[in-house]
Amino acid sequence: MKKSIFILFLFLQTILIAQKSASYFRTIEYFDSEDSTKNYAIMYRPNGPAHRLLILLPGMGESPQMAEIETDIPEIAAANGIFTAILCNNEGSASFQIDGNAQHYLDSIIPILLFKNNIPNDAYYLGGFSTGGSGVIKYVQHCNVYDIIPKPRAVFAIDPPLDFVRLYKVYDNWLNDTTSFTTNKPLYKLMLGAMRLFFRGDLNTAYDNYVKLSPYCFDDKNKFGVQLFSSMPVKIYCEPDFNWAINEKHWSAYDLNVLDNVSFVNELQKYGNKQAQIVLTQNKGFRKILKFKHPHSWSIADAAETVKWLKQY
Repeated sequence: MKKSIFILFLFLQTILIAQKSASYFRTIEYFDSEDSTKNYAIMYRPNGPAHRLLILLPGMGESPQMAEIETDIPEIAAANGIFTAILCNNEGSASFQIDGNAQHYLDSIIPILLFKNNIPNDAYYLGGFSTGGSGVIKYVQHCNVYDIIPKPRAVFAIDPPLDFVRLYKVYDNWLNDTTSFTTNKPLYKLMLGAMRLFFRGDLNTAYDNYVKLSPYCFDDKNKFGVQLFSSMPVKIYCEPDFNWAINEKHWSAYDLNVLDNVSFVNELQKYGNKQAQIVLTQNKGFRKILKFKHPHSWSIADAAETVKWLKQY
C-alpha cells in the first residue's frame, strides 16, 4: 500500500490552470502522465489557507467536468475555505464506485491530497451523486471493515442507488419492457452487464453477493450494511417526484432510489445513528447541461446548505 501511494504521489502534478476568482483557484491535476481520460481531479483551492478537504464522486458515466457544471458545491465549499476535489478514479467515468478497486483507490488518494495540501488527517468529507453517492456510503463501511485511517468527518449522498437487488430488477424490467415507453435499452443492458461482472452473476446465480455487497439491501435480514456504517454523520438527498416519474417515464415508486434511501436512514436511526438524516426536496431537480427537469440531479442538494451542514463537523 505504501509503495502504491508513493508511486501515485510521483504523478501528482498540476497540468492546467483553468479559472481563478476572488475566492478560489481552479486547476485540473492528472495523476497519470500518460492517460488524461482517468485518474485525475478538478481542484477548487481556496485563495486563503485550506483547513479541510471535500472529495466529490460523480455518477457513473459522468466526468468531473460534467459534474462541476451541474453543481455549485465546489465553488461554495472553496469560498468557505474547503479545498474541493471532483475525482475521476483509475477506472475513468465508467467506474461503478462501490467495487474494490474504487474503494482502495480512495485509500491511496485521500492521504496524498491531505498531505500535499497541508490539511490535517481527520479533516475531510466525502460527497457523491448517484453511484458516486453509493461509493461514498460504501467507503464509510469499507473504512470500518478494514479500520482505515483517516475516516471522513461527515458524508453526503445525492439520490444514490443502495440496494442493488432492487436496482438489478429495475434495469431488467426496463430492458424487457415491450411497451413504447421504455427507451435507452443499450444503457440498461450495459448496467446489467456491469452488475453481473461486479457481483459475479445475476440474481439467480449470485443473489447472496448482491445482498452482501450492496451498501444497503432491504433483503439483508442482518442489516450488515447498516451496522457497518456505524455512527458517521450522513445526509442523503432525494426528490420523490412521483408525478414526474409517472408522466415522463411511466415509472413506479419501485423504480426510484428513494426507497433505498428512506429505508437506509430509517435503519441507521433505529440502530442508534442520531446524525443520519434524509432531505426530501420538491421541484429542485434540473439538469443544467441538457436543460431539462429531472429529479435525479445534483441540483436537489442545495450547495450553500450542504456546505453549511458539513462545516458543523
